Amino acid sequence: MQSARYAGPPLFARGHNRRTLVALAAVPLVVGIGIGLLIGGGLEPSTPAGTTASATPRNEPVELEYSDMPCDPGSSVLVLHSLEGAMPAEDVKVLVDYESLWVKYRESANPALRGQTAFLSRRDDVCSAIVPDDTRFSQFIWIGPFPSVVAPGLCEALLKVPGRNCIAAQVVR
Repeated sequence: MQSARYAGPPLFARGHNRRTLVALAAVPLVVGIGIGLLIGGGLEPSTPAGTTASATPRNEPVELEYSDMPCDPGSSVLVLHSLEGAMPAEDVKVLVDYESLWVKYRESANPALRGQTAFLSRRDDVCSAIVPDDTRFSQFIWIGPFPSVVAPGLCEALLKVPGRNCIAAQVVR
């Protein structure tokens, strides 16, 4: 019969390794909080010395910037969100800013994403092939245009589910 040998405390209970694990677990948490505050407006960018920046009062309504969707034959866009008109402008702006940051973060996954940003369009300013029959959707967040042969692979590069939160749609049918 063999006797069991004592090997000391378990690996996770050793002081040095436990501190390292706690530090490694804290890094993604701190980065996530920082990104959330930046998107939500909790962190204000600093201005260089000698320049003036006017503070935007919190009670001022958010101005949304709308773009016309290009409808060139042979091109596609990625529709990331179809929004209902009842959605507050502040929430819409957060979504547009988030998607722009996400595209910038994932641009190394596919060269076609480089330099892209998210756009917001009204229902009347999108290509007729994109407009759904459901009239509840009045605003669309999208990126593009891309060549139609490239567009379907971009959903995977953005780590999105094709057909759910990323619809590669040809702008002309």
